[in-house]
Amino acid sequence: MCEGRVGDGAGPCSRGGLRSLPLPVVMQKFLSNLLIFSALSLCALCAFQWVRESHLRRDIADLQHTVYLKLDMIQNLELQLKQAKEEITRLDNLRVELSGIIKTNKEEIQSLTKYSEKLEKEIEANKAQIAVYKEAIDKANENIKRQNEDIKKQNEEMKQLATDRNATVEKYNKVVEQYNDLVNSTKNCRRKPRRGPKERRRNDRGTDGVEPLKR
Repeated sequence: MCEGRVGDGAGPCSRGGLRSLPLPVVMQKFLSNLLIFSALSLCALCAFQWVRESHLRRDIADLQHTVYLKLDMIQNLELQLKQAKEEITRLDNLRVELSGIIKTNKEEIQSLTKYSEKLEKEIEANKAQIAVYKEAIDKANENIKRQNEDIKKQNEEMKQLATDRNATVEKYNKVVEQYNDLVNSTKNCRRKPRRGPKERRRNDRGTDGVEPLKR
C-alpha cells in the first residue's frame, strides 16, 4: 500500500510523509510501538525469569539433596568418630593393661631365669654328687661281689670240711665198732676167777666199750 504511494510521491509512507502527519498521530503510533516493545520485552523478561527460576529451583533441589547427603555423611562420620574414640579408649585401656601384664611377665621371667640358673647349678651339683654316689656304689658292688665270692668259697670249704668231718667220724665209728667188738669177744673168751665185788666192779669198768661219735 505504501509502495504504490511512494511511486506517486504521496501518502505518509513516502519520504517525508511522517513529517507531513500531525504530531498526535505520530506520538500515538510511537507509544503503541513502545507499548508493544515493552510488552514483548516484559514477556521475554518473564520467560527469562521463569527459565532462570526453574534452573534455580533445580539447583536448589540439587543443593538440598547435596546438603541432605552431606548431613547424612556428617552423621555417619560423627558416629564413626564416636566409635573410633570409644575404640581408642578401649585400646588405650587395653594397652595399659597389657603394659602391666608385660611388666609382670618380665618380672616373672627374670625370677624364673634366676630360678632356672639356680636349678642348673643344683643339677650340676647333683650330677657331681650322683657321680660320687655311683662310684661309691660301684665300689660297694665290687666289694659285695668279692665278699659273695669269698662267702661262696667259704661255704664250699665248709661243705668240704663237713664232708671230711663226716668221713673222719665214719672212720672213727668203724674203728670204735671194731674196738667194741674186740672188747666183747675178749670178755666172752676169757675166763676170770672170782673176785670181790669191789675188784669185779673195777675190772668191769676198765673193760667197757667206747661210745661212737655222732655226726
